[in-house]
Amino acid sequence: MSGEEIKRCERCDAQLGEGDKRCPNCNKLISEQVEGLAAVPEKPVNCPVCKIPAYKASLSGREIIHCAECGGAALRKELIMKLRPNEAVKLAIGPEERDYRRPPFFEKRDKPPFLICPYCMKKMEEKKFGEMSVDMCEKCGALWLDGGKLNHIGKILAPYKMRAVSGGGGGGRRRR
Repeated sequence: MSGEEIKRCERCDAQLGEGDKRCPNCNKLISEQVEGLAAVPEKPVNCPVCKIPAYKASLSGREIIHCAECGGAALRKELIMKLRPNEAVKLAIGPEERDYRRPPFFEKRDKPPFLICPYCMKKMEEKKFGEMSVDMCEKCGALWLDGGKLNHIGKILAPYKMRAVSGGGGGGRRRR
């Protein structure tokens, strides 16, 4: 028996290569251990629809959460308030999402009756903004846009902002 220890994935027990940042089998993020310190990996945020890890991405240079599987995206209230209706939005996925491979156990699922906010873990409710329905967190005001709706975000900005400034949800309170 050699003195070298074989590194294995904590989730699926697959053998890991020397420089692997993710498990080649299940795609779990491998936490790096600094000698003498316990490893504390960043907790991945799950897609509220697919229930698999979602990734950090950017929308016109602002950070969002994006699901590689269903194409849905979560946007914080602060980000939405900064967007302009006529602004061209450009989605840029991060390096982790570029390396995404569908997990072997994954089965596409229907959208659940309600979603859990990926930012504050509270229940989201379906709301209609203009002609589009999206899921909005009543606590923090974040939105979940199902796959494909990100391209039409300009249509919901004005109704969303009106609701936010009038105190109609998402923790937004009218200033007096």
